[in-house]
Amino acid sequence: MTSLNETYLEQGYVIFENLLPLSLMEDLRSIVDNLVDNAATLTASDEIYEILDDSNSGKPRIERIKSPHKVHPLFNELIRYPEITDILRTLLGPDVRLQNSKLNLKSQGGSAPVAWHQDWAFYPHTNDDVLAVGIMIDDMTEDNGPVLFAPGTHRGSVYDHTANGFFCGAVSEKVAETLTPKAEVITGTAGTVTFHHARLLHASIANSSIYPRRLLLYEVMAADAWPLAGCSAFFESWDSMNERMVIGEQSSKPRLINVPVRMPQPEPSKRTSIFQLQREGSDQFISTAKRHRGFNS
Repeated sequence: MTSLNETYLEQGYVIFENLLPLSLMEDLRSIVDNLVDNAATLTASDEIYEILDDSNSGKPRIERIKSPHKVHPLFNELIRYPEITDILRTLLGPDVRLQNSKLNLKSQGGSAPVAWHQDWAFYPHTNDDVLAVGIMIDDMTEDNGPVLFAPGTHRGSVYDHTANGFFCGAVSEKVAETLTPKAEVITGTAGTVTFHHARLLHASIANSSIYPRRLLLYEVMAADAWPLAGCSAFFESWDSMNERMVIGEQSSKPRLINVPVRMPQPEPSKRTSIFQLQREGSDQFISTAKRHRGFNS
């Protein structure tokens, strides 16, 4: 029987169906509904909400809740649940730190696409024991915007994510065309949890259903993985790193290994979210949007 680590190292992700109880997902959905209701009058992004104009209606729509672990205590507690930390300990070791979190709200009837990309392009570290935990708050079906993973791509190149001379947060259309045919469509019931490597190429299909698809994501890494200067995971303070520890202790000795890195530079004049970056700069995004086959993760 293939071990958890072997599967992760081979394909770049592992999936645990129904890892978290449905009752917990119901609590999370209630919290999210309240957060969305509280933002009903917003027309522009702020420190909590990422707002984009709906491509169909032209009306503002909440695309993301930023850093939900800072917005509600349950989101901060959830990444420390034993069901999660047991797996993190196996994949990353005894000392694991949270970098950030995000809650992507893929609305029914469509949402802003996010093209094929590698998380590593946004926040390279001194080593690549870095991954994202994805918690399906809703059922993820083939119709409501399932995630797409390109198995094994975490062991390959770190691709250029620039266009027109600036970082755009997406690989080129030429690269994307090679990925879509071999992509694995990831579906699951609410409470299913994925763990994917930061170098894994991934995307997701636009929501064409009448149901929402809300995906909670945590960026975590081994405590001896330190962010490189010039990326989005900037160093705040030693105290901040300690506060964000999920398990174990923070290390003051960065572990350096020979992994490929491309810095997310040069930045556009206005630093913004992946949604806006790709809308304004990615040829892959523009092309797929024109064909009504956007990707969103």
